[in-house]
Amino acid sequence: MDLKFYDTNALLVLQDKILSEYFYISSVTLQELENIKVSRNKDDEVKYKARKLLHILDEHEYEYGVVIFDETIGNYIINAGLEMDNDNKIIACACSIKNDYDDFVFVTNDLCCKSIAHYICKLNVESVSSRKDSIYKGYKEISGNTEVINEIMANIDYSEWNVNEYIIINNTDDGSVKEMRYDGSKFVALKLPSSKFIKGKNSLQRCALDALMNPDITICAILGGYGSGKTFLAMQMALYSVQEKGTQSKILGIRETRGEGEAVGFLPGTLDDKTENFFLPLVQQLNGGEFELESLKQRGILESNIPFYLKGTTYNETVIICDEAEDLTESQIKLVGTRLGQNSKIYFSGDYKQSVLNKTTDNALIKMCNELKGDKHFACVCLNEDVRSETSKLFADLFE
Repeated sequence: MDLKFYDTNALLVLQDKILSEYFYISSVTLQELENIKVSRNKDDEVKYKARKLLHILDEHEYEYGVVIFDETIGNYIINAGLEMDNDNKIIACACSIKNDYDDFVFVTNDLCCKSIAHYICKLNVESVSSRKDSIYKGYKEISGNTEVINEIMANIDYSEWNVNEYIIINNTDDGSVKEMRYDGSKFVALKLPSSKFIKGKNSLQRCALDALMNPDITICAILGGYGSGKTFLAMQMALYSVQEKGTQSKILGIRETRGEGEAVGFLPGTLDDKTENFFLPLVQQLNGGEFELESLKQRGILESNIPFYLKGTTYNETVIICDEAEDLTESQIKLVGTRLGQNSKIYFSGDYKQSVLNKTTDNALIKMCNELKGDKHFACVCLNEDVRSETSKLFADLFE
């Protein structure tokens, strides 16, 4: 039977499943778990998993071994010309004991760790099977110097990639960053709109713009937390498709009329009067605000609706923006998606952690992304940076 050496992300996924046989971990992993459980930058679910895992390890302290990282062990990394970050320290700990066992396996779900461990350090490597409650983020990252990156790319396993999944390459030699999309057979360069119209503020926004612009991707999910720019990117690219490129003729904004806080009771007026405040986040993404909104409405370019009134409708030549999609049920997502007619696209934007229905990874939006991944008509990008303001970032991390 193989002797397993688990890195941090593999442990977080497996939890008590690691107890079926004796295994090894690194002292670096223990420190990472301690940091995760109190981090303001991690969501509640990840922090809970870290606390639970530390409790499991404490209760079963004689069922695993810990390799203590020190300078001697670090020579495995230094001799390979790699940066001494935590991931590589964990790999070095595995390297230090690999020759003591005939069937030694390093277990990780991290692409960069997997490649460095296997191709640079010559370890046998396994991945942890994805759990059904995992979140498909639509991209993977690798980091290292030019030599390491070239080695990883030369030996990349394409069977582990989904169509329209992005790779972000961070080169530590010169600090450069490159993004590419997997098209089902190879990685291709991004195709972006003119920077005069819109320019991504970071790598993930550039990946999102590529997905939103791609004519073959008719279902695009832009996920992300507070201030990540998901609604802005969706609206701007819808305007780009309709007004700049002419590939579609109309934009339909859809939102569910649920929200945080107290309801205001009965509201008089037409449907537009009753729901206009729900569409304010979309209006704010227009360069001309309410004036542009009225102009677009008068020209028949922009409409808004709520899921309740969508049954029986069909939208041709339309870009549908389904904003705050984390508040939709599975049946509503199915209803909205089946409204698409000829030459239409749909953009979902949302963050399951802001849902008023379900703040877990069982959220319907997350389940949709997990089920559609790998389809050539679907792409997903999970934005991870608040670009609104430095003050906004403070509140985004508050009460985590």
